[in-house]
Amino acid sequence: MRSIGLILLAAAVALASGFGPLASLDGVMVRLYPPSLRMLQAAVDHNISPRLWDRVVLPVLGWPAWVFPAVIGAAMLYWVGRQAEKGHG
Repeated sequence: MRSIGLILLAAAVALASGFGPLASLDGVMVRLYPPSLRMLQAAVDHNISPRLWDRVVLPVLGWPAWVFPAVIGAAMLYWVGRQAEKGHG
């Protein structure tokens, strides 16, 4: 788990330095794979709810791309640290 957390933090740094610290997630997705937003929207609309796309997913896609791997990686490292403190890791 610690390795995955570190890899995610490294990915956050790579995204921020490669695309710029303010590059949005949707912008990065389109640059890497142009049909990705249409595919994501279709998946959300079909499998969850069309309202979720406008109310939740679109605003989140406007956030800087590095935020997602940074938050998940930091949370994983925090969790691993907590488990080690309890004697489980």
